[in-house]
Amino acid sequence: EAAQRLAAAEGVSDRVAFLGSVEDDDIVALYAKALAVGFAPFAEDYGYVTLEAFCAARPVITTTDAGGPLEFVEDGVNGLICEPAPEAIAMAINRLAANRRLAAALGDAGRERMRTVTWDGVVERLLGLA
Repeated sequence: EAAQRLAAAEGVSDRVAFLGSVEDDDIVALYAKALAVGFAPFAEDYGYVTLEAFCAARPVITTTDAGGPLEFVEDGVNGLICEPAPEAIAMAINRLAANRRLAAALGDAGRERMRTVTWDGVVERLLGLA
């Protein structure tokens, strides 16, 4: 609710949708329509959102304190990594919105990065074996 109130106060309610729980089929469609995927958790263990975005050939915008996503996102290669500050995140979003070719190239590189991710590797990382 706080985010919805903030969006209303900032006058961006017409550009922001708060969807709540989303079905798997709808998630696929949302990724397909996205220019990029913002994923800025704090100290995430792994970051499946990053992998889902890469599968959809979408670049990921994340932050320097995100944790797990930093194992996959390479700044300027398959996404953007910025400071965990609203201004820095907004600059990253604006950069991709202004350069859709860059967004597409980063997304393509993300899809290529996904080719190296295997379930065996995922399990090893989660168990601390890698």
